[in-house]
Formats: sequence, structure tokens, C-alpha cells
Amino acid sequence: MPLSPLVPGWAELRTAERAAGFRHAADALLPPGSTRATPGAYFQILDGLRVPGRGGRRRHVDRALLAEVRDAALRAGAPEPVRALFARYDAALAEHPMGLRRVVLYQLLHLLRDTPRGPSVEAATALGVDPAEAAALAHAARRAARPTPAARTAAETLVDVWRAGHTRRAHALTRQLPAPAGDQRLAHLVTRVASRARRTDALLQEAHALERRVATDAAADHYLRALRTAEDDTDALHGLLRTCRPTVLRAEVRQDGVRLRWPTDPQQPPEGRTWRLLRGAAGRDEWAEVTTAAPTGGGDIVDGVAPLGERVRYAALPLDGGRIAGRPLVSAEVLVAPEVSDVTLTDGRARVDARWRTPPGTHRVTVLRTGPDPAATDVPAGPHGFTDQGLPPGEHRYRIHCVYRTAAGREVRSPGVPAHRTVHPWPDPVTGLTVRQGDTPGVLTVDWTGGARGQVRLLDWPGPPPAPGEDLRTPAADLPPEPAWPPCGAPRAGSAAYRPPAGATTRLTAVTVLGDRAVAGPSVRVDVPEGVPELTARRVEPTRARLTFDWPRATDRVLVRWWQSGATHERRLTRSAYLREGLHLAITRAAARFRVEPLAVADADVVVPPAAAETALPADVAISYALDRPGFLTARRRVTVRADTPEPAGPVGEAAPELPEFVLVARAGSAPRQAPAPPRTVRDGTPVLRLSGAELLAGPVRRDLDTAVADAGVRRPYTLRAFLTGPHAPAVRLEEPPHNDLVVR
Repeated sequence: MPLSPLVPGWAELRTAERAAGFRHAADALLPPGSTRATPGAYFQILDGLRVPGRGGRRRHVDRALLAEVRDAALRAGAPEPVRALFARYDAALAEHPMGLRRVVLYQLLHLLRDTPRGPSVEAATALGVDPAEAAALAHAARRAARPTPAARTAAETLVDVWRAGHTRRAHALTRQLPAPAGDQRLAHLVTRVASRARRTDALLQEAHALERRVATDAAADHYLRALRTAEDDTDALHGLLRTCRPTVLRAEVRQDGVRLRWPTDPQQPPEGRTWRLLRGAAGRDEWAEVTTAAPTGGGDIVDGVAPLGERVRYAALPLDGGRIAGRPLVSAEVLVAPEVSDVTLTDGRARVDARWRTPPGTHRVTVLRTGPDPAATDVPAGPHGFTDQGLPPGEHRYRIHCVYRTAAGREVRSPGVPAHRTVHPWPDPVTGLTVRQGDTPGVLTVDWTGGARGQVRLLDWPGPPPAPGEDLRTPAADLPPEPAWPPCGAPRAGSAAYRPPAGATTRLTAVTVLGDRAVAGPSVRVDVPEGVPELTARRVEPTRARLTFDWPRATDRVLVRWWQSGATHERRLTRSAYLREGLHLAITRAAARFRVEPLAVADADVVVPPAAAETALPADVAISYALDRPGFLTARRRVTVRADTPEPAGPVGEAAPELPEFVLVARAGSAPRQAPAPPRTVRDGTPVLRLSGAELLAGPVRRDLDTAVADAGVRRPYTLRAFLTGPHAPAVRLEEPPHNDLVVR
């Protein structure tokens, strides 16, 4: 019975068989259409592997039969993993004609041992073995030595380890196997493994002797031959790397790790070659495999997990078909301490600001400065920059170091990145800014303190202004413009006067400029509201007034005040409400005075008020007249004229309203019985009654109409109509009686 299957990838083969539902390899070799339950579907194993064929004949399993069974299985819809399984079977047959029989025997041996009652004829028959051979197979399984779990693992992995070139490990596995008596293939492999191990020992012994004689180049050749004989021999690997001097392999520390750069010579490395990259600790024979890859993009491989703060070196072993093909490329030692990148320095007023990008894993950053004073000074720095203040003018040089903490807790500092910046003289900032109304209406006076070194400019700053004392990175030529206000008078030191136009809203910012550098000072928000034009007021009802005006530009709200009968009233109005609803005010019938003025913006510091818009509305006065027709008690017509004035509600002594003159006009008809049309004006007829404003104000006036008409020489029929004349007539309402009452026939 075989002690080892002697096929590569044994664990993967068994996993694929179980996934396909096969107990062993012979289950996969049944003829097309057969199953384990088919009568007579037994295979023979003792004298070669034979499976049932057509007509009940046994067929020897060779590569041709295997191909037929595979093609039939795939045509029947077998899953794709079955193809890979048959490829493994074919590889076993290609290596040895009895290779697949050996696999089945090894599987049957362990399957029979794993049955509850041990190897038996019934168990062998149940596994598909021909009944004529079942007894012999069961007997052989019972007599075979039972390996330990370690020996079984060694038997199943020996081929994989050997083919990987790991001679030392393969030699260790052969020591765990029992003596391969009767297993010639296994015995031959064990002999080869032992022979190669002895050859490796001889090469190492000679390499050590050469290294002791300082024949490093010859020692390196022997170490390389020993390593190619046993690729898992650490002594050979360390000796080879120890005797190979640094070559053209360059190790560059970057923020993303250590980048290995291959030589640009097209002959090295060869096109398409892969490399086994090793990382070693400086000064020690400690190497760890990083990766196996082909250099890309000009021959670069990045080690992104190099230990920070440690000194390391690298070796790249060329591979050919997965085996070591020659001497390695070895780099010089490097300190894995990446530097900061993208360093930018800017100078300010007596200071230098620095910003950079910090590598991952940095514990902290330290900075040393040397300037006009040659002594080095530590500059406090954060992880991404620093601000160095209180510097005199001149050039200041810095070296920025990254500090890393190793796995042992030791702090290691990077070599450092140099940077320098010149601190220039800067202007003095404006410390105080005062804006006030001048003695002349509409004039602003601006006073400031500070800014002795440099030119002070008052700028119209758009948007949020800079903080006072802030250095402006914008070149002086690109600063905002000065406000377009007409100056008043000659400028004086620390003072200026302007006449801002109505409607201006400006954030006045004082900036001191010296050459190409500027410093911001205080800011003041100045609002010059536009006056309210075209203000008019009229009564729409006796106790309701409507105000109209043109809304001032750059104003969102106005304040409306009015005074009436000694009382003051006010109302705030928004632009949207005015445009949507207009402005109507509830008032009394007394005379009223109105004023409308714009409100400044909420955050204005200084407001220059415009001239207020005012208008007045006289008291609501109505004059009415009525005609009394002849009746039972009197045969004469009378006219009664009455003035309706509001009751004084203000303080004592309030002036009484002035009334216009009342004129009653009669217009005679041209036909004896035809009533004429009413008079259109005072001259369109004959005045029959005149009353002065004083008479109307004194109280109701009654007059004999017939006498007045007769004295005027007007004959019947005629039509009457009253008119108000004089300068106060537009402010007084005239209430007329019905038209029929004014016709006299």
C-alpha cells in the first residue's frame, strides 16, 4: 500500500472531489451513464486500475480513457470544477502510468481505516471495489502500518514542498515518514531529497570557508548555488545577502512607503521578469519577504508597510518560473523616516507662516530656525505647520524634522527638509478709525490713528472685511478701490472729508500699504440713505388718508411719522408692503402733518440722514347748503348754508380753519317752462348769494332766496348751483342737495 499519493495539490484535489460528490478518484471514472448504484459498476485496483466499459469489459485507465470520460461528463452538464479535477488526474497519469492507481489506493486505504468497523470486504465492496479483489484489499489495509497525523500530513504535502524548491523542509518531512519498504517511488524521492540536502550542506560549508578567507565574491557564488539547491535555506539566503554588495537598486523613502527603483538599463531587469523582494534589518541577518511582483512604470515597487523609524535595506531576488535565477539586487541602508512634503512658507508682519503635508504615522514634527542670528532656535510646530512670530527683517532658514516612534518605543528623527523665507518690513496698521458727520450738512469727516509707516488708504471693501491687523496676501495693486466720493477740502494728516452721494452704502476699511504689502485696519459701515421724493397726502375718507411717494433706492424700510391734534404717531413700512398695499393711515378730521424718512441698514455704524420729506393735510371741512320750499307756514323760499368743521382736539388756542367764500349762482332758462342746465362755473349764471369764510365759520346762515333772486333780476324758471372760491377752496368739501331741489319753476 502506498505511503504517499505523490501528487501536487493534494488538499485541493480532495476538496474538489468532495464538491463534485466523489468519494475517491475511481468514482469519477465510471463509464458514461453509469452510477455507483449501477449493477456491476465495480472497478479493479490490484493489478492496475480498471473500470467497467461497454459490453461488460474492463478497461485499463489511461489518458485516452480519462479524456473520454471527461468529455462525456462535460457534455452531460457537469460543473466547470470537474474539468480542473480531471486535469489533476491527467497530470498524475502523465507523470507515471500508475499515478492514478496510486492515488486511488491511497484514498481507499484511508477510507477503509475510517469506517467504524475497520477494513472489511463489505466496506471495500461498498466503495466500488470489485468483489473478487475486495478481500485482498481489506487484508492489505489491515496489515499496513497506521501513520501518525504528522506522518500523514508529511506524506500528502511532500511533493508540493519538494517542487517549490524547499529542500530543507522536504528533508524534515521525509524524517516523519515510516521506512518506504516496497514503495519504490517514495523511496526514490526520499533519496533525492537527502542527496540534495547533503549537496546544500557541502556548498554552505565551502561558502563559509570562502567568506572567512574574505573571498566574498566566490562565497556569494556558493551561497547562490546553495540557495538554488534549497530555496528555503535561511543560512544560504543570509550568506548570499551578506556577501552581495549594494548595487544599482535604489531605495527612496517617500510618504507612501519605501520606493524601490530598478536600474534603467534595459538588460536589467529583463522584460517580464518577476522579483522576490526582501526587507532586512540593518546590521542583522533578519529578512522578511515583502512581495513577489514585476516592476512597473519604469521599474518601481513600493513597500508600504516598512517599519517607521527603523534602518532597513532591501534585496530583490530575480525569479524564473518561480525559482531563483541569479544574484540579488541589494540596496544601501535607508532610514524609514519620511519627510514632510508640499512645504510652503509665507512671510507676514514680523513672522513666517509654514504649511506642509505630514506623512502618515508621524509622532510629532520639530523645527529648527537659523536666521540673522546664527544660533539655532526651536520653533513650536503643529502636525501641519507653524507660525513663527517676532522676527526681525532678513532671511530665516528652517529645517523641518518628522519624529517617529519605533515598535520598541524609541523616538527617531528624520534628516529634515530645509526651507527658507525672507521677512520684509511691513507697514504699521491703523489702530483707530472714526467716521462722523462734518459741520457742513452731507459731509463726512474720517479720522484715523496709527499707520505711521506706510500709506493709509480708505477702501470700499466688498463683502466681509478682514480682521483689524490682518496681513493682506492680495498684492497692493489688486486691493479694492477707494470710494467714489467727492473729497471736501485738502487732505490732512490722519484725516479726510468726503461728500457721499445719497443712496450710498459703503464699508469703509482703513488699509496701510507699504510696497507690495498691506495690513488691514478697522472698518466702519457708512449708510447714506436717499431721501423720499414726491411725497403727497390726500384724504380718501374723512378719517383715512393715503400717502404716495417714490420709494428711495437702496432702502428696505422707511419711518412714517405724523402729527395731529397735538399727538405724534409713527409707523415702519417695508418696501414689499408698500408696493403691495400702498400706505393708508387712520387719522382724525383735524389738520395733520406728515414726514417720511428712510431707515438705515441694521449694521450701519454711521448714518448720514437725508433731508426729511414732509407734507401737510388740512382739516376735513365740509360746507353744505339746502333750500326750504314754500309751505303752509311760509310762502317764501329760504336757503340755509352750514359749515361742518372738526372739533378742536389739540391744545387750547389751536387756530380755527380758514374757509373759502360761498357763492350761489342762478341760471335762467330761455323757454318759459323749460328748466335750464345747472351753471358750470361762477360766471355761467347770476350770483344771487355771497357768504365770506368768516360768516360761514360763525354758524349756519339763513337767507331769503326769493328776495335775493328778485333783486338779481333772475326770472323763473332757473337752476341754482353753489361754488367755493378763494385760496382755501381746494381743501373744503362742498356737499350739494339733490338736483331737483335746485330747480325753481
